[in-house]
Amino acid sequence: MPRKKIVMTAEAADAARILGQQIRLARHANRMTAARLAELADVTPRAITLIERGDPAVSFGNVLNAAVYAGVPLFDITDPKTLSRMRQQGEQALTLIPSNVRNRREREIDAEF
Repeated sequence: MPRKKIVMTAEAADAARILGQQIRLARHANRMTAARLAELADVTPRAITLIERGDPAVSFGNVLNAAVYAGVPLFDITDPKTLSRMRQQGEQALTLIPSNVRNRREREIDAEF
């Protein structure tokens, strides 16, 4: 069965392209070949090419790994401890919300009172 084509919104496509550009720029700034980045990220050199083009078919995890190995700061944060702290804060915040979201029923308002 052929893969389903991934259709992204314009904003998502721009974000993917921007991250790909940042990865390529960081890779060049660090004098790293695409083959070396592929080796570090445990993907093929073709996957690195697709990542740098912003192709949506590449897995999100592979894109993030390539960014980290190329030296792109995720969320504009360069300290891994800060990222870890943000993750923990997010996990704590998620424990406070209900596990299911229900649509509110609109109550009929009796305007004749």
